[in-house]
Amino acid sequence: MSFMVLTLVVGFSVAVLAAPAVGVLCKHLQIVDRPDGHRKLHSTIVPLTGGPTLLISIVCAVAAGIAWQPDALAATRGDAWFLLCLSLATAVLITVGMLDDRFGLRGRQKLAGQILAAAIMVPSGIEIRSVTVFGEPVSLGVFSVFFTVFWIVGAINALNLIDGVDGLASTTGIVLSLSIAAVTFLQQGRNDGLLISLALAGALCGFLVYNFPPARMFLGDSGSMLIGLVLGSIALKCSVKQYTAVALIMPTAIWAIPIFDVAMAIVRRRLTGRSIYATDRGHLHHCLQRRGHTGARLLLVVGTLCAITGMGAIASAFFENEIYAIASVITAVSLLVVSRSFGHTEMTLMAKRFRRITVSMFTRRRHGDTMHHEQIRLQGHHEWALLWDALMHASVTQGLHFVELTINMPSAGEFYHATYRNSHNVDAHELWRCELPLIVDNFVIGHIRVEDSARGQFTEWLAELSRNLEPVQTTLHTLLVPLRRKSNPAQLTPSATLSLMPERVGT
Repeated sequence: MSFMVLTLVVGFSVAVLAAPAVGVLCKHLQIVDRPDGHRKLHSTIVPLTGGPTLLISIVCAVAAGIAWQPDALAATRGDAWFLLCLSLATAVLITVGMLDDRFGLRGRQKLAGQILAAAIMVPSGIEIRSVTVFGEPVSLGVFSVFFTVFWIVGAINALNLIDGVDGLASTTGIVLSLSIAAVTFLQQGRNDGLLISLALAGALCGFLVYNFPPARMFLGDSGSMLIGLVLGSIALKCSVKQYTAVALIMPTAIWAIPIFDVAMAIVRRRLTGRSIYATDRGHLHHCLQRRGHTGARLLLVVGTLCAITGMGAIASAFFENEIYAIASVITAVSLLVVSRSFGHTEMTLMAKRFRRITVSMFTRRRHGDTMHHEQIRLQGHHEWALLWDALMHASVTQGLHFVELTINMPSAGEFYHATYRNSHNVDAHELWRCELPLIVDNFVIGHIRVEDSARGQFTEWLAELSRNLEPVQTTLHTLLVPLRRKSNPAQLTPSATLSLMPERVGT
């Protein structure tokens, strides 16, 4: 037991001592987060020190634990390969994270680095060849490598995406790592995983000294992705049974809140026609902030939710019954959805899409025109329906086949989405498609996507569309006036323009 306490204490102490030095280096290398008044709303430049600080702290803490009790890893001396693979994967991920923090990488570039790091972990002994569901093993066969990589990449992004508020990813990481350590201890699992999870918990506690709101240092992508990689790998390592199957219910329960946040982000972005890499202010922490949970209170709320699912996993390990983990996940997610704190809007989007697909499967295709439209407000209270009404009038006037309006203004806390479809019998290859971004003083605050059947000359079609959209632009100008009071006047002026940018064209 003493080596566990020592590991925690050393991890904490090294992080407290190392973070300021790393901060000076990061400022010198320009690895900092600069406010932009649009999405990054903090007031000063903040160094992104998480990755190097956590790595140094974990290495020192694990080394101290082993030095204090050399036989701590006696039962797992054959797992040195796991530690080597984890070290290599961590080096890859921190490199990718720091490059992103310094220069800014594309989403696909970051994803490639994450997949490479996850692939390095596959031969370390954590490949998920089979899983147990209520005690019954299910073989994954040829999908085992894919499933393992998917799990680790998902864990990396779960922590990466939740890192949007001072101290939140650090607090979440502490709760998750302690939960994994407790489950490992109760199951008399791998001591290497136990040591690393405790070292990470201690390091995060030390880093939270500087990351607690208002933060003087940020984790950055290098730090948040490091947490996800380490915890995702250890969760698998410590869940492997003697018969090499993995009991995924308990680690999934521990990760339930970050996983739910990622799942809702994917649903929200895909069902509103955006890339899954797009940024918005619809994550769990943003929704809780709009309900008045800020600063330490926000950390307490999210930490409590993670603790509920973590305690369920711990209870499942203690009583050897997975129903406790499942019940804890249902409880935590239900609290968020039923209270409309988070997830309710995404569930509504899914329900509408499912209903539309179901109706189309059980009804005959009608001849002639069938119009339908839907609108949903994900965030904010502004009257974007007025803009949508103007756009609908223009759409009906010109007889457009499909129209989509998306407003995404993080600085003002506004997100609105609406679609209209006139289902006249037109084949896809007969449609023009184009995208009109809504640009306000060099910031894209949303877009209009339109589709219509090919008729006449393309230039004539665009000219007619532009004439019909003039009332839409006038309405947009009117709506933006009160929003200037909520946004930075230097960043948001009423000089909004509709810029026409063809997305793709075909006949």
